[in-house]
Amino acid sequence: MSAITVEGVSKVFAGASGQSMLALSDVTLDIADGEFVVLLGPSGCGKTTLLRIIGELESPTTGRVLRDHGGQTAGAEKPLGFVFQEATLMPWRSTAANVALPLEMAGVGRRERMARVREMLTLVGLAEAEEKYPHQLSGGMRQRVSIARALAHDPKILLMDEPFGALDAQTRDTMNVELQRIWLETRKTVVFVTHSVSEAVFLADRIVMLGTKPGHIHSITEVTLPRPRTVDMTESAEFRHLAAELRRQIGEVQDTEARPALSA
Repeated sequence: MSAITVEGVSKVFAGASGQSMLALSDVTLDIADGEFVVLLGPSGCGKTTLLRIIGELESPTTGRVLRDHGGQTAGAEKPLGFVFQEATLMPWRSTAANVALPLEMAGVGRRERMARVREMLTLVGLAEAEEKYPHQLSGGMRQRVSIARALAHDPKILLMDEPFGALDAQTRDTMNVELQRIWLETRKTVVFVTHSVSEAVFLADRIVMLGTKPGHIHSITEVTLPRPRTVDMTESAEFRHLAAELRRQIGEVQDTEARPALSA
């Protein structure tokens, strides 16, 4: 069953010089319920734009996004969960209070709210940090709080825009392992944007490679590595071969012609 269907989505942005830029062109994509899909590609290929359209933070110029294949448009049923590159935690709120925020906004009662917060903090491995404030947490811990907050209201779909891009390599590896564990436990549908080939191969069920000028689907690659995946698997021949092929494709799409300009 499909969780997300992207049908013929294109996006045009108005340019400062009176011309318009075609950021995405005729993107069609089907994402299964519970699938972990990674959007990969060079800078400027429209990864974040596509994610924002899926998440209703941007509207497509043409095309549409559907959920659940029931004829319902994006936004129906349970809300989406978002995790961005910056944790965007409120510095004056404790860990528990930051995670509780979407539940407060939804009017969930205090007892139910705190039970859910503790459940989410246990899930992300921060049960002992509920009274700490963001400045007392490491970068990786702050992103775990962001993930807990995004999952607190039990969204069907989790959208993640380079959530570990600002972390050091060792912490990033740790967070990839942790995110995989959380996903295996919750089986949310995840759409994840990254510039990192290794991160994409480690996390994904499928990798959607976007080409540039304008953004379009260049290829879709299924990752058949067994789960749970470990950091040691990144040294395996299968992992290295797939990563090398994806890097070759990125080089291929970077050689495309310049992005065309459209009249306003």
